[in-house]
Amino acid sequence: MMENKTLWAVSVSGSIRSIGFGATWPFMAIFFNRDLGVPILLVGIIFTLLAISSIAFSIVGGWLADKFGRRATLLVGGFNGVFIYSLIAVFIAVHLSIPFIAAGFILSSSSGSLIFPSSTALVSDVTSQSDRTIAYGIYRILTNVGWAIGPIMGSYVYNLGMEWIFTIVATSSLIQFLVILFFVHDRRIYTKKTRTKVSMISYDRYLILFSIGTFFIMMVSTQFSVTLPTFAANHVGLPVSDIGYIFAVNGAVVVLGQYPLNALFSRVSDVTTMIVGSLFYSVGYLLVGFSGSLLQLMLDMIVITVGEDLVSPSLNSIVSKIAPEDKVARFMGFNGMVNSAARAIGPSVGTIFLSIYLYNGPEVWGTIDIFGVTSIVILILFGRLLRNRQSPERTSDAQNI
Repeated sequence: MMENKTLWAVSVSGSIRSIGFGATWPFMAIFFNRDLGVPILLVGIIFTLLAISSIAFSIVGGWLADKFGRRATLLVGGFNGVFIYSLIAVFIAVHLSIPFIAAGFILSSSSGSLIFPSSTALVSDVTSQSDRTIAYGIYRILTNVGWAIGPIMGSYVYNLGMEWIFTIVATSSLIQFLVILFFVHDRRIYTKKTRTKVSMISYDRYLILFSIGTFFIMMVSTQFSVTLPTFAANHVGLPVSDIGYIFAVNGAVVVLGQYPLNALFSRVSDVTTMIVGSLFYSVGYLLVGFSGSLLQLMLDMIVITVGEDLVSPSLNSIVSKIAPEDKVARFMGFNGMVNSAARAIGPSVGTIFLSIYLYNGPEVWGTIDIFGVTSIVILILFGRLLRNRQSPERTSDAQNI
């Protein structure tokens, strides 16, 4: 693993980008709601539109990565991020109206949606199946080094103005672009011309069932973006600057816990690992409903992040293993599209629950946990389907998954 330069380069580039992304993400819902005066239900809709935009670009990103190469698509996504985040910073600085700022924020999803399928597919390209879960763990650890730094940085910069936070995001995207330009190289060879018709979306029954399972767990995890910070600020009563520390715990636990958890679950199948992770996710978010202080919410985030540490690398590993070699990025793109659909629905659902239950913690988070339980049931069915595969050539793969 240590000599795999491409793996480390793409992981470091992700770490740099996540510094900027982590600086802005915890504060956006509060920025729209408190600073710009947007009602909380409309904030949920803005994040829903953000995720819908991400769905379209996830499909395009997967197709571009398979057709023209991972590196080329990463460069397009990185440059796109520099441009859009700079534009948002200018919009906020000159006090343009809310629709312009919201539109820029929604379109910013294009950068990550182009980068994610290419990055995850590139990790698959340069690793063997036996090393893949560990490789995705390394990718997540380095990415979350930035996520641990970004929210704390955002906590200090927030009071200076959101335009400065978006300036940080644009700068980190530029540095990521340069790292990819000089240090990331494709392993696979891509042809510019082909007579074979290539579909932008690729899927099979295993991918569809698995993606339904990931959809429901993403319905839980996506409460991270709007429902959790809004609940912490408006119900628990935390100062906005303190919320960054909750999100910093997320990044720190990934950095410190990802590798030990990988080792602990190394003899367990990826599907079983995902089921356990989904359970941690569900328990962690349920605990939020009973929390009333910064310390309690930080402890809840530890439980939530253990779930994330178990789910995320296993998710990518499973998709890469059930995909044919020439369709890895498209399988990633399809799963990313489904997960983006959950991210589209999740914020609106979360804000609806906040409104219906009037911020009553156990009712809000208990209802959200229904999605987590549903995910666990579907993943159990998916695991049984894999074990019952009849194709001889897929038997060993099923055992690995």
